[in-house]
Amino acid sequence: MKKIFTIITLSIICVLSTSNILAQEKTKSIVTVEEKHGKSIVKAPGVKVEVDEFNDTITKITIGTRRFEIIEDYNRARVRMVRVPREKFKGHWAGCDIGFNGYLTADFSTDIPAEDNWMDLNASKSVTFSINFLQYNIGLQRHKNNFGMVLGAGWTFYNYRTDLPYTFERDPNTGETIGVPVDPARSVEKNKITASFINIPLLFEWQIPASEPFHRFYISAGPYCGFKLGSHTKIVYKEDGDRSKDKGRGDINLTPFQYGAMVRLGYRFINLYASYNFSTFYTENRGPELYPFTIGLSLVQF
Repeated sequence: MKKIFTIITLSIICVLSTSNILAQEKTKSIVTVEEKHGKSIVKAPGVKVEVDEFNDTITKITIGTRRFEIIEDYNRARVRMVRVPREKFKGHWAGCDIGFNGYLTADFSTDIPAEDNWMDLNASKSVTFSINFLQYNIGLQRHKNNFGMVLGAGWTFYNYRTDLPYTFERDPNTGETIGVPVDPARSVEKNKITASFINIPLLFEWQIPASEPFHRFYISAGPYCGFKLGSHTKIVYKEDGDRSKDKGRGDINLTPFQYGAMVRLGYRFINLYASYNFSTFYTENRGPELYPFTIGLSLVQF
C-alpha cells in the first residue's frame, strides 16, 4: 500500500513540475530529493512531498498553504487537508475592486461652483472597477510576517456620470474644457466621462494579531500614481422618439498622469478601500479644479 502511494505521489510531482521545467530558459535542477531515516522528501517550486515509511501519516503533499495528508489507519487510507501558515509576508492588493467615483473642490466640498455646474455628478451611477493583476510583497521583519510593503499594478476604469444635459468640449479660443448645452429637442438619458488608468501603488501594510496566521485584520496605506490609457465621452438621448448615442474620443484635457494616496483595510471577506487624488481631474488650468476620489469594496482577492 505504501509503495502504491509513493508511486502516486511521485507522479503528482512530475505533473506539477513539468510546466515549470519547460519554462526554464537555462538547464538547471529545480527538483530536489532528500532521503534520511526512512523518510523521502521531494521539493519542487511551490510543492513539497514527504513520504514516511515508519509513520501512520505515510505521505504529505504541500501546495502553497494547503497540505494533503494521506493517513493509513487499520489497513485503510484516508486523506486529510490542513492549512499551513505562510512563512513570508503577503499583502492585500491583487484582485478585483468595485466602487464609486467622485470629486471634491479645492476646499474639500462636493458642491460644485455654479459656473461649473455642468460637472455635477450622479454619484450613485458613477462607478469604478479595477483588476489589480500584479503584486510584489516585501516583508520588513526578520522573524514575523505581519508587516511589510506591497508594490503592485492595476487596471482601473472610471465612469463619471453627470446629471445635467451638457456635452464636454474644448473651447477653440482658450483650449479649456467647457460644458456645452445639449439641444433642448433631445431628451438626455445618460451622459458620462470614462477613463482608464494603470495605477501603481506602494503600500505599507500591518496585519494583526501576529499570532493568528489565517484570520487577521489588516490595514495598508501609501501613495500611488497612474498613467492614462484612454478616455471618451458618451451621451445617450432620445430625439423624435428615436434613441441615439454619441461617443467622443477627442481630447478634453483629462489629466494623463494622476497621483494620490490610498488606504485599504479588511477582515476575512470584508475588504474596503478608498483613494484620493492630489492631482486634478483636468490638466491644471484647463478645466474646473476638481480632485477625484474613490471608495469601494474588494470583491475578489488573488
